[in-house]
Amino acid sequence: MNLKPFARFAYANVPGVATIRFALMDATASYLAKSEYKGTFWAAGSDGLIIDIGANRGQSISAFKRFRPQSSVVAFEPEPASAERLKLRFKRDPSISIFSCALGAKPGIISFFVPSYGRWGCDGMAATTRESATEWLNDPGRMFHFDRTRLTVNEYQVECRTLDSFAMAPSLIKVHAQGAELDILQGAKDTLRQHSPALMCAFASHEISQLVSRLGYRPHVFQRGHFIGGLAKRPITFTWYLTDVHRRLVPLAS
Repeated sequence: MNLKPFARFAYANVPGVATIRFALMDATASYLAKSEYKGTFWAAGSDGLIIDIGANRGQSISAFKRFRPQSSVVAFEPEPASAERLKLRFKRDPSISIFSCALGAKPGIISFFVPSYGRWGCDGMAATTRESATEWLNDPGRMFHFDRTRLTVNEYQVECRTLDSFAMAPSLIKVHAQGAELDILQGAKDTLRQHSPALMCAFASHEISQLVSRLGYRPHVFQRGHFIGGLAKRPITFTWYLTDVHRRLVPLAS
């Protein structure tokens, strides 16, 4: 029996449940990281720079610091409350920097949409379109006794920059941006071309594969300690895009 819809019902209706749940998740993030993040050990330099695009509550930051503790992390999170929470959480670690802007194909000011359902602030589903921000919640199977009248969306105006404008030299870039991944990578082509970082992309598409293939990348999935060629399929979140240089350094499935 799937209990998740009942748990989400509690987040939305019982005071304090969501706060406690996500506080526990934050406290245990480095220990309960998805196995996909273990690929960081091989794909990122031991003391290199990791760029985390779509940092949310800092789960991926904690995972990166677990598997590559000497690395520096630059994280981007445009959702205002999440960005402030990240700055507070990691303020004592000089190896972690937080930027509260969005990233995209070109600079400007963009709309950013953050959904809520009842008492549950769903900042992890924030997106650059209203449709993307509510798509997951609008699936009635996600929530016990789902009521669309309780779903609200706040709109914010946020600064958008290109990753190239930061002129960084990463060894790994992770992108998880609720459907904006292609736009973000279009604004990162110079960084990819000049520094050839490993790329960890959520819910990758053939369009993304075509874009980065022109820069020498091929898609892989990290499973059971090896990288396997191909795009990730659910329930796996991330496709790893690797160059031939990476492929000579990481464990590949035979």
